[in-house]
Order: sequence, then structure tokens, then C-alpha cells
Amino acid sequence: MQVDAEALDIGKVRHSTLVDSSGTRYVDFRRSLTPRWGVVWTTLLCGHLALAASAALVVVMTHATGAGWAASALLAVAGGALLGFWLHYLMTYLHEGAHYNLAPGRETSDRLTNAFVGLFVGMNVKAYRKVHFEHHRYLGTTRDPERSYFAPLDLRFLVEGFTGIRLVRALKGYREVVRGKSRPEDGQAGDGSLDGVFLVSALFNCSVIACSLWAGVVVLAAAWAMGQLLFLPLLNIVRQVLEHRSEFADDLADYSVVPHGPVNRLFGDGLFATVFGAAGFNRHLLHHWDPSVSFSRLKDVERFLMDTDVAPLLQRRQTTYFRTWRQLDRI
Repeated sequence: MQVDAEALDIGKVRHSTLVDSSGTRYVDFRRSLTPRWGVVWTTLLCGHLALAASAALVVVMTHATGAGWAASALLAVAGGALLGFWLHYLMTYLHEGAHYNLAPGRETSDRLTNAFVGLFVGMNVKAYRKVHFEHHRYLGTTRDPERSYFAPLDLRFLVEGFTGIRLVRALKGYREVVRGKSRPEDGQAGDGSLDGVFLVSALFNCSVIACSLWAGVVVLAAAWAMGQLLFLPLLNIVRQVLEHRSEFADDLADYSVVPHGPVNRLFGDGLFATVFGAAGFNRHLLHHWDPSVSFSRLKDVERFLMDTDVAPLLQRRQTTYFRTWRQLDRI
């Protein structure tokens, strides 16, 4: 069956209609897309290694630059940005865990996600899953709970992101979704698991700060706190805007009242795209088209689709993070 690529958006294309040039149906090809667990865990653990190496670098630079207040403050901010970048990298794997793709077996995947990701970012994957599945269901509508892309990428947006104002709003919205949609079997209502993950994470992060202070590395303590509370949330909301805000969006429109419309992009395999858009976010369009496919197989999905009638749809959505930033920048 042929697909009219000029008449459709990729989000409206049925899996069952796609056939590549060799006659293979996508629904048959998809059965071969089992996760590459080695890729999943190698890339995740590389994020932990990069985070540890960044913390060590802050310590080394602290001793190298001396104890001047100006140098220490500058190093703390730079270190916070670096640590926040790698914390954001780890946070992308919370998304992968939300789709049960961190390990074979759903319960095992959830436990490993909370241990290797939730510990750092303070969120139970089961709670995040309820919010994120609503995002898939209501992308581009006024009911989308992940709504950073509703706002223009201007100075106010960045200030609110950096100061935590948007984080507070997002957490409030997440809480409403979790409380409204939680089920006892999900471990989200009445068993304390949501608060438990948050509390363990809070203890862990406070311990990192306390140990840094005890060791006399005040700069690392400040950098870790800024990375967690300022840079991680800012990077997360900026990434969401780059993924989902239309280049034709009206900056004066209130998209909590007027539907924005669904938008997704492909950001390619460049070094920055691969790291900033880790765990498959650099191919977010494909993830929204077939959400349960592991990020370790999205490149295979892209190759298949580029050999079908929908190739022009993908080509039109291919871009880079920097190009999209330039299109959306209102600063």
C-alpha cells in the first residue's frame, strides 16, 4: 500500500501500511527490533563515569586555581553547568525506563531505572511513566502535562528555567497527574514509593554536598547543588522546547487554551546531538511514532523508513539542535 507523503504527517502513518523497497512490511521488520542491552548499559554507565570525572575535574581545578572568591565562584558556576549537563544526560534514561526498555522484565527495568537514574534525579519511574504516557497521548493539545514548549524561547523563559520557577510549575503539574491517575498496583498510591525514591535521592545528593564540605571542597558542593537545582532543569526544558515547539508558533498565544499542535524532529548523529539528545531523544520523531522501540534500535527504524514512501516526511523534519535554536530564539 502506498502512502501519500505530501498529504500526511508521520504521526498519522499506520505501521501496517509501510513496506520497504524489498517488500518487507514494517510490522514484520519490527519483530526483529529487540533492544541492544549492551548499547543501553554501556551508554548509561558512560554517563555515570562522565559525571564522576566532571566532579573530579572540579576538585582538581579548585586546587589549581587557589582560594580566591572570584575564581571559586566562576569555577562553581562552570562546574555546575558541567555536572548539570551530565545529570541531564542520565535523566534521559528515565524516559527509556518509562517505556520498560532498561532491562528485560518490567519490574526489573523499573528497579534498575530507580537505582541508576532515579537516585540522581529524584523521580520514581512509575510516577514519571504516568505523566509521560499522558504526554504521548495528548502531545500538542492543551492537556499535555509536559508543556515547556508552550512558551517561547525568550529571556523570560530562560530566567524562569534557571531560577527554578518552571521546575516548580512542572512538578506541580506532575503531582496532579500522578495523584489523579495513579493506581495501587503501580506503586503510586498509598505505598509511599514515590516519596521513597525522592527521599533516598535527596539523602544521596545531600550526602554528596556534605562530604564535599567535610573534605573542604566548597566549590564542588556549590557546583553539585547548582547542577541539580539550576542547570539540570534548565537543560531539560530547553530540550523539550527544541523537540516540540513549532517554528511557526505564535509567541503571544496561550497554548494551555489554544492547541499548539504536535511537532517532532530528527536531530541526527552529531556528537552534541548524541549526548544532549541521549537515549534516543535525537530521534524523538521516531520515538513518538513507535514509542515502545528501544532507543538502541531507532537508527534501524530510520533506515527502514528512509526506504519507504514516507522518506520525504522524515527528510522534512531532519534538523540540528543549533538550527532549531536559531529558528525558535526570541532573546
